[in-house]
Amino acid sequence: MPAVSEPLAGVVLAAGAGTRLAPLTSDRPKVLVEVAGQSLLERLLACCTTTGLRRVVVVTGYRGDAVERWLDAHPSGLDVCAVFNPDWARLGNAQSLYVARAALGEGGFVKLDGDLLLDPDILRRLLDSPWPSAIAVDRQARLDAEAMKARLDDAGRVTALGKWLPVEEASGESIGAEKIAAAAAPRLFEAIERLVDAEGRHDAYYEDVYQRLIEQGWELGAVDTAGGSWTEIDDAADLQRARARLEGVRS
Repeated sequence: MPAVSEPLAGVVLAAGAGTRLAPLTSDRPKVLVEVAGQSLLERLLACCTTTGLRRVVVVTGYRGDAVERWLDAHPSGLDVCAVFNPDWARLGNAQSLYVARAALGEGGFVKLDGDLLLDPDILRRLLDSPWPSAIAVDRQARLDAEAMKARLDDAGRVTALGKWLPVEEASGESIGAEKIAAAAAPRLFEAIERLVDAEGRHDAYYEDVYQRLIEQGWELGAVDTAGGSWTEIDDAADLQRARARLEGVRS
């Protein structure tokens, strides 16, 4: 098991309603949808355990009660707490990250989207990266207008991040997993508060905040996912592909 360079917590964003997976999400959040016999949350927590994390904050919103019941019934060996985002239906996911700040304290963290299915090796690379703050980028992904695109310089530093980035300028796709150094966390949370509250960007995504900080000189590195598999479970087609892949591995 790799040594984590500083005490890090995991943050799983699990507040959204997952409407594109209805009716599977009519009575549960997307993070509790099962893929090959295990929920996405169970797989993410196992990934955190495998890579040496000890504490995880799960940010809930839609059907947060179901997540809390699931956590009570499925002890993982991790120190896990659920934090409810009361504005989950009104504000973008930058706010979900913001509400985790008190539970995180002053340490660094790894943020994982709750609908992300990924090999532990990708998270391990992120933790072991020499970049104090970094994102996981798939440089082989087929990009389109909806992809969360990243542009990198020759040193592997992120110079732009967002769906707005033209495909021809992008180096790859950000998969929804980031390592945030303890020294960078206060600045990140201050930027979320400024963007959402002071400027009224109620639809802000955390990537919007990362982009603003990059423009202000924040050094954000990139870790290539090459050789490791990942899937964003956004709709029924994604779920079917993920199930086929995992069931194929198990058979």
